[in-house]
Amino acid sequence: MDDLINKAEHHMERGEYQQARKIYNEILLIDPNNAIAYNKLGVISAREENLEQAKIYFIKALELNPKLSSASSNLGNIYFEKGDFEKAKDCYEKAIAIDPDNPVPYNNLAVIYKKSKDIDKFVKFYKKSIELSTHKLNDTKIDFKKKEAKKLPYMAILGFLIVMLILYLLISFKR
Repeated sequence: MDDLINKAEHHMERGEYQQARKIYNEILLIDPNNAIAYNKLGVISAREENLEQAKIYFIKALELNPKLSSASSNLGNIYFEKGDFEKAKDCYEKAIAIDPDNPVPYNNLAVIYKKSKDIDKFVKFYKKSIELSTHKLNDTKIDFKKKEAKKLPYMAILGFLIVMLILYLLISFKR
């Protein structure tokens, strides 16, 4: 199942929505209660500007998994696009309650508060979004540094072997 999801994600990243849709539908044939597949089908529909179909997929994803923060946030985006800012706000608040470390719904709420000219709340949620985004970026850098640090001993040994090989070759050619 993970292989299929990774394959579909790859197609989505490349903008190949038909291929991704086909794989997500295949996943649903295997597991009809896969909330992630419904959520991703909603994302595809939204990107293709089929907002009604996207809304149906996001609602289905949330019925199957009410704790799927991204589905709640995505549903909020649909309501936002349709101009229903109250429903959008409710969805973003639910997404934050589910996953308070996700910067996206904070940013989306900031946009709603900016539109409604509630500058204090706009600034509050925008700052929180930036703060969480910075933390995520720093965490990513730390993970990358840890992975690179694990490679250092091997790189040092490889460097030493290369130097030794060069010295050996230089000494051999002098004889």
